[in-house]
Amino acid sequence: MLLSVQQKYILEILRKLGAVRRGQLAALVRGKFERPGQAISEVCWESILRQLRVRTSDVFLDGEMIRLSSARPDALRLEAVDVMLELAEGRPENFTIRVERPGILRFSWGDNLRLFTVAELSAPIRPTVEVLAHLKRVVWITESGVPPESLTLPPKHFFAARQADGSHRFYGSNGP
Repeated sequence: MLLSVQQKYILEILRKLGAVRRGQLAALVRGKFERPGQAISEVCWESILRQLRVRTSDVFLDGEMIRLSSARPDALRLEAVDVMLELAEGRPENFTIRVERPGILRFSWGDNLRLFTVAELSAPIRPTVEVLAHLKRVVWITESGVPPESLTLPPKHFFAARQADGSHRFYGSNGP
C-alpha cells in the first residue's frame, strides 16, 4: 500500500490512540507538517483522509471520529488529547498512552522537551494524587471537567477544568 508521509503519520497516531476527533487529528498533522506559507487546505485534508480510508481497511471515518476498526472512543483519552494539544500548542514532540494508571497520556514538547502526564483524578482524591506525586508535571482531569472541592495538589501538578467552549482553564498548586 502506497501512503503519503502524512497518511503514515495518521496511522501512527491511530495506532497509539485508537480513536481521535477529526479536529484533534487535523491539529496533530498540521502541527507536524505545516510550515509558514505551507498550510494544508481543507480540500487537501479531506482528500488525505478519503484516500487513507480507501487504501486501508482498518481506518473508519465515523462523523467527527476517526478510528481504527478495533478501537472505540474513550472520553477521558479524548479529553487528555485536548489538554495535550492546548499545552503543546498543537505541536507535541512525542506522546504515548503506555503510562502508569491513573495516567492516561504522557507527552513531551518544547525545546527542552518538557514531559507532562495527563491523569484521571478519581475518588478518593488523596491516594489518587499521591500515586503520581513523584512525577514532575501532571495535569489532572475528571469526567465532569470540574475540580473537586478542597483539591490540594503537589508542586507542578495542575487541574484542567473544561470550559463551555471545550478549551481548558488550568489551576496549579500553591507550592514551590
